[in-house]
Amino acid sequence: MLTRSPSAALHTLWATMIAATSSVHAGTITVCLDGSCDFTSPAAAVAAAATGDIIEIAAGTYPMSAPISVYAKDFVIRGAVDANGRPATVLDGQNSTYHLNVLHATAATTFENLVLTNGAGSQGSAAYMLSCAGTTFRNCSIRGNRGGALVFNGSSVRMFGCEILNNAGASGTSAGGGVYVAGSVSLVDCVVSGNSATLSGGGIYLPNGAVANLTNTRVCGNNAPNGAQIGQSSSGVVNDLGGACVMTACGDCPVTPPCPADLNDDDSVNGTDLGIMLGAWGTTGLGDLNEDGIVDGLDLGQLLGAWGTCG
Repeated sequence: MLTRSPSAALHTLWATMIAATSSVHAGTITVCLDGSCDFTSPAAAVAAAATGDIIEIAAGTYPMSAPISVYAKDFVIRGAVDANGRPATVLDGQNSTYHLNVLHATAATTFENLVLTNGAGSQGSAAYMLSCAGTTFRNCSIRGNRGGALVFNGSSVRMFGCEILNNAGASGTSAGGGVYVAGSVSLVDCVVSGNSATLSGGGIYLPNGAVANLTNTRVCGNNAPNGAQIGQSSSGVVNDLGGACVMTACGDCPVTPPCPADLNDDDSVNGTDLGIMLGAWGTTGLGDLNEDGIVDGLDLGQLLGAWGTCG
């Protein structure tokens, strides 16, 4: 079946709405390895940043000797992507340190297009997050870390289009080889696979009161003596918000790609979906495709980019 592109009028509408809803641009700090940017070290750039800044890190591998500290300042740390849209900015812990130490960050803090690998630590070998509210990871790859990759302590964290692969818990008794959640995590279009722990929750571990919300996310192929995919205490909660697959073998999970912009589930992104989105404009309702808390120009851009038949 042929698909149609949205008309020029829709593109004009999109541009107008984005312009109307965008705020004044924050300062941008650049990082690259060849010395032509503001900094060559991501950690130094973050230390110099002020709330609201955007830190753009060019493609390449950045060896780390200490974690990047984010304390009570909100900004965007954005890596580069390759031709296929995959993260191309690699933070390498060199098996000696972890990557991110994040305290008291809010939903205004976002980590994008980063590879966090070869991390080591007793509390989160990729990221340790304390008292964070709504902090976001987008298009990140957390892989090959030792010490439990992600620890969310008293925090709510959102992850979109991320992969958490082949990480291991700390030596000795460990829980949560991929993610340890003492709070809540929302995983949207993510994969949690190949992780291991010596006690429970090779993929994800949920202690008392912890919550994991899964949307179009696979948790599979992880290893632990108890709760290999998701280990949880008696009051840990897993919510399937649509399209979640928690299986021992990843091959048992469906591979049909999601079509989140198809708001009325008719297998096509068209004018009906556009009408639904415009009706929810400025709210937190149906049409908030990037789940940032408001239906706005960013969501409209995602819908127009998916215009046509799903699948």
